[in-house]
Amino acid sequence: MDIVGMGGWMGGAGGSAKQAGRYESGAYSLLIPEFRLLSVNFAAARVKNVQPSHEFTQSPSGYFPNFPVIIQGDGAPWEIGNLYLVCRLQKTTQYESRSFRTVAGHILDYRRFLEDEDLDFLHFPENDLLKVTYRYRRRLIDQINSGEIKRGTARARINVVVRFYKEIIRWKLVGQEEFQYQPFEVVMKYLSIEDNVGLSRLLQIESHNLAIKVPKKNKAPGFIKDGGLLRPLTVAQQESLLKALLEFSREYQLLFYVALFTGARMQSICTIQVCHIWRPLDGDGDLRLPIGAGTGVDTKGGGCMTLIIPGWLVEDLRVYSRSPESIKRRERSFYGDVDTNYLFLTNTGSEYYTSKREIAGRENLSVNGRASAHNRAYGSIREGATIRQFITDTLLPKIRLGDPEYNKFRFHDLRASFGMNLLEVELERRGVTATLEYVQQRMGHKSKETTLLYLNYKTEMVRKADIQKKFEVRLFKYVNTTAKLDDDTYA
Repeated sequence: MDIVGMGGWMGGAGGSAKQAGRYESGAYSLLIPEFRLLSVNFAAARVKNVQPSHEFTQSPSGYFPNFPVIIQGDGAPWEIGNLYLVCRLQKTTQYESRSFRTVAGHILDYRRFLEDEDLDFLHFPENDLLKVTYRYRRRLIDQINSGEIKRGTARARINVVVRFYKEIIRWKLVGQEEFQYQPFEVVMKYLSIEDNVGLSRLLQIESHNLAIKVPKKNKAPGFIKDGGLLRPLTVAQQESLLKALLEFSREYQLLFYVALFTGARMQSICTIQVCHIWRPLDGDGDLRLPIGAGTGVDTKGGGCMTLIIPGWLVEDLRVYSRSPESIKRRERSFYGDVDTNYLFLTNTGSEYYTSKREIAGRENLSVNGRASAHNRAYGSIREGATIRQFITDTLLPKIRLGDPEYNKFRFHDLRASFGMNLLEVELERRGVTATLEYVQQRMGHKSKETTLLYLNYKTEMVRKADIQKKFEVRLFKYVNTTAKLDDDTYA
């Protein structure tokens, strides 16, 4: 089996704080900024009584930034937990740090429970009630009932623990003899599904008797489910947002403009390179920029699409890319002042969202002749936290100075806002079917069902506003109020 090269420990930001009141355990997690898998090769000894020599070599594709490890309460790494994470890493086809951090977080919670109860992870007596997995499930249920965690979190945690045991057995990380009695029972469930032509059939799925049921959520009103629950900003809210942005740096202005006027996700916007915006414009004066796998601009899941950037915005981006401030930021960055660098960088030269291209470059230790030691100086991969913090701590408070009731929003909501704006404009120019096809293409939706959600959202908002108006007109004549209203408020 490969040996793990830990590179270096990262405390502070990488560590997970102890959850006060939930467990009396000091176990925590750390992120390894540059985690590498190493293989050990042994050479036969040529001299009698001399131990064989050995050397370590990096495994192919063996670089995994921001990899989590679990530390026990006594300060030692949790052997089986970390061995499981590494084996899972070796069997994955596409590494995503966020996914591994989520899994590690659930396993860490289990480790804290084990220490809190002074139990071994292989404690499986004949009585189910005494088995460690059953006792953990009961603890999760208690935490749900006390309001410490949500039911969905508890379900995710028990499912991760069940998978943990399944896979350490399958991968022979522990001997089968350790499990005289099984940690859970496998149960089969059947789901009724309907195909595209309306025919239903039963789908058999494997589950387990420790599963925690979560009631089916009602459709969230006021949101569109497009890669998460998105709330489109109204035109008035968009105006307030753009007005507030005028008082902030040009970098933030342009970042938000690209989101609001193209519908691109944060990951795509932040991985655009300078050279991309200098490509020729199309016949309409816009930039048609291919994004996705193989383009240098990252997308969700690597899906490919064409991003259309309005000509006026392209011109602003070009001017900015040649500005002294932009050049200064590139000079401070990993790549240096080259056109293959990120278009958007922080004032310290860090990227807002680390591209897959850079991660691959770090694995090769040198990119454009710049040693990876420069990269290690400023830490691990980034996933947009700087932008999210800017919205929460700076932009939103600024907007609320003029509009105290302004709703909290996320950067991703700008994508939904673009979709609604585009839908409104296109419905005035063409039919519903043609509009849906065009919006689907511009938004990069794999399914037209997702695009249809935008049309349904628009229809539902209009319907609700009409219903509200009608019942208020009927009821308001009996309302005793001192408020000053216009004569035609409920005419």
